[in-house]
Amino acid sequence: MRAMERTILKAPVGGSQSPRISTPTAAATATLAIPLDGLTLTAPHPEMLSQKNVESVTGIPARVFLDTIRGPGFPLPVTRLGKLRLVQREAFVAYLQALAGDPASRRDADGDEQTRVAAVLAAAGLELIPCARTGRAVAPPHGAGGGRLRRTRGGLVRR
Repeated sequence: MRAMERTILKAPVGGSQSPRISTPTAAATATLAIPLDGLTLTAPHPEMLSQKNVESVTGIPARVFLDTIRGPGFPLPVTRLGKLRLVQREAFVAYLQALAGDPASRRDADGDEQTRVAAVLAAAGLELIPCARTGRAVAPPHGAGGGRLRRTRGGLVRR
């Protein structure tokens, strides 16, 4: 509501002086009822992300967050506070956007992982044998040896 203003002329008692102008201020008040479901209160985003608040801020489950920050090559500093792992929110969101915007780097990372897996297997005297994905794990035949692994959908199986 708009405050209204009135002008009041007051004449002096003796009558020989000019009238004075007085402007009292009037204020109107009103009560407005708003249903609770009509209001949305939002708090500012936290400065740091942890496994406790990452899902509410970014939509990423806590397990995915922890696996991501513990993964090799994670570029951001991680602060440890007991079991809590903290990462700066803005930097983490920028990192996720960079991952989403550059699928070629993810392919390169997958290729690098395959190379590392092959190197580990070679060091153990094993080799990776590619095969068609069947959708279920393959059990090695009895008495099979030779130190060869067969890749299945569930992982690597000794052949």
